[in-house]
Amino acid sequence: MKVLRHWLFYAGVSASVMLLITAQAVLAIAQTANSNAGLEGGQDGLFDAILATPNYRTPVLPDSAIATAPGLEQAVPAPQFTLNVLAPALYNSNAQFLPSGGSQTLEGSPLVRLGWASQLFDTPIRVSAAASLETERFVNAPGAAIDYIRPSARAQYVNPLDDQAYSPFLSYVPRLDFDPTFANNFATRQDLSLGLDKVFNFDGAFNRLPAAANTSSATVWSFGFSIGGQRRFRDPSPQSYAFFFNPSAAYVISDQWNASFSMPITRRWFDAFEGINQRNLTWEPTGVVEYVIPADWLGGSDAARWRGNPAVDFVAGLERNWSNISGREYTQWRVGLVFKTGWRF
Repeated sequence: MKVLRHWLFYAGVSASVMLLITAQAVLAIAQTANSNAGLEGGQDGLFDAILATPNYRTPVLPDSAIATAPGLEQAVPAPQFTLNVLAPALYNSNAQFLPSGGSQTLEGSPLVRLGWASQLFDTPIRVSAAASLETERFVNAPGAAIDYIRPSARAQYVNPLDDQAYSPFLSYVPRLDFDPTFANNFATRQDLSLGLDKVFNFDGAFNRLPAAANTSSATVWSFGFSIGGQRRFRDPSPQSYAFFFNPSAAYVISDQWNASFSMPITRRWFDAFEGINQRNLTWEPTGVVEYVIPADWLGGSDAARWRGNPAVDFVAGLERNWSNISGREYTQWRVGLVFKTGWRF
């Protein structure tokens, strides 16, 4: 077993290195600035909220911008790979992120994400890496369609005796924006973030749970926050700095039902570009009510596991961006259903 764990660790490290090398190679490809779409917007926050629900049956990678995400402040007992597939069907109030007059439309935005996590040898540092393929397609706004490739790498301190301890992290998250279908890479951004996660777990009687390596089974209520700073490198320009604060809460209603809420707040300062000094404040509250499909409906626990322990999420999210540049202000609502699956191996 020990040999297998070491093999999985080295396999994961190799895969992570290859992933980052591939990402850097793509970043080096000459790009065209034919569009500035995605300068502020995207679906990163929405997917983070869906993958952070307090559902311990559908596996997710312990890598999230939301402190109350499952396992985020816990050590992983052995190297593990996780595959997640999301199939959203949403109403979008402003597909183009316009200050006014954006298209109201139905949206399909599937995601496929493969991730890996492991402890760094015998240290309390957990390392993880992932690669996501994401698309956005719209019924009434085909010109707003866009594709993303989003790799990531993260190193996080986890206290092996307390999954509610302060948990600092360092992350690197590039995002490559493409015209459909993954045709022309018109923009690339690279986010380097340094931050801190903290979570507070309570039982059903609202008693604070004592320190332990894993309090998941006893947790009913969970409150937390993620705070930190970021440097974003972007081609085409401008680059930017950001401060982020993301409070979140989660509630386990029953074995099948749970609810969660997150509210990322990001203040961003852009480098001067063509005589303009842009300043943004972005607020992204998102609520998720999730129903985990009972294993009995799928033919038993083994059959449910092979089918990805599926769940159905009811999602409502707002993205509100204020800016000192009037053309960069926008409001976007997304409301709908998401079919969620996950496998761990």
